[in-house]
Amino acid sequence: MQDIYYSLMSQQLTSTYNVSVKPAKPVITRPHPVNSIITATTGTPLTVTCLSVGGYPQQTVSWYKYQIGENPTKLSNCNLMVVNQTVYNVTETCTLTPTQDDKGARLYCQSSYTGEPTLLEKSDEVQLQLLCK
Repeated sequence: MQDIYYSLMSQQLTSTYNVSVKPAKPVITRPHPVNSIITATTGTPLTVTCLSVGGYPQQTVSWYKYQIGENPTKLSNCNLMVVNQTVYNVTETCTLTPTQDDKGARLYCQSSYTGEPTLLEKSDEVQLQLLCK
């Protein structure tokens, strides 16, 4: 028994842990919504920006648009900016050109990790108020 104990004590054991840190709730920072409304003009490009702070490893940030009663559509034409300190601060900026069909549409952004649905964080939703050209 003593020989077995000695051989276990002389071996080096290592463990690897993967740690994920849930970022804070994403915030729509541009344009600044007033009473959860963003005003846009039909036919004029609108740039929206979302900030997700404090995730580890780097979180994915995505923008979505939908009308009440419809499934959200992921926006394309987006740019990602990442600041890596101890944790990641991720900014996702998207440009869309609203049409009359976007009247009353809702936008939100969310941060997530692949395979980790419990770490998903969604921003507050904003509604598009459209002005005609």
